[in-house]
Amino acid sequence: MIHFLRAIIVLILLFINMVIVSTLIIIFSGIVLLLPIKNWRHQGRAWIQNWPVWWMDINALILKIFDGAKWEIAGPNNLDTNHWYLLICNHQSWIDILILGIYFRHKIPNLKFFMKKELLWTLPGAGLACYLLGYPFMARHSHEQIRKKPELKNIDIQTTRASCNKFKEFPTTVVIFVEGTRFTTAKKESQQSPYQHLLKPKATGVALVLSELQNHLSSIINVSLQYHPQYFSLFDFLLGKVKKIHLHIELLPVTADLIGDPYQDRLFRKNVQGWLNQLWSIKDQKLTSFNE
Repeated sequence: MIHFLRAIIVLILLFINMVIVSTLIIIFSGIVLLLPIKNWRHQGRAWIQNWPVWWMDINALILKIFDGAKWEIAGPNNLDTNHWYLLICNHQSWIDILILGIYFRHKIPNLKFFMKKELLWTLPGAGLACYLLGYPFMARHSHEQIRKKPELKNIDIQTTRASCNKFKEFPTTVVIFVEGTRFTTAKKESQQSPYQHLLKPKATGVALVLSELQNHLSSIINVSLQYHPQYFSLFDFLLGKVKKIHLHIELLPVTADLIGDPYQDRLFRKNVQGWLNQLWSIKDQKLTSFNE
């Protein structure tokens, strides 16, 4: 009963924090838009970019008080909030965003996730706040929809290009879950993934970001994330049933073979896919070692 009450309290506190921060972001974003001088608007937008970090500060405090999970972390100590990064990570759970946000706060620039367009109205306050902060919202059309209307394929590409152009204003960490969805055994079997703990990586988003931000990116942050137990619900996490969180962080260079034209150069897209496949094979071995 005590654990259940604790979970309810944590959930309420996290929700209140989200509502308050989202509301303040919406209010101050409106005020900044009305500022008469361009430099003031720029400084105002820069200040608002810090709000998600402060939001994660409070989330970290809430979890520190109530959560008993042990964090095991291995990674570099030369990250910088003044650089641009592309962060790629495997997708295990709904709480991946929370975990990444808490760990990387004050270490690298504000994390910008590619979000489903549906979240704009399913999370009215938080969705609008993320939109005002410049988070890209993707339509994610099905293969059947694209087959009927091929022009739909270009919508997410145009969204990515426009978002990357906005990312150039301030140091940013672009986060891509390259599997495109959370890992489950059913999904793994459905797509016949060659990996034990991962789904197949998709290169399109990575290739686009590498191309659009090639003059800004300092490095690629490769994150391997796993929980013990591996399968759990959000409420299981709030109940304290997740005993261990593994984070393995690797800083990778943006090499010449990762720069190219993803729109016209099929060989470049193939190279990025091959690079990701190799990276995913190593990541799969890393995740296996976490279970030993």
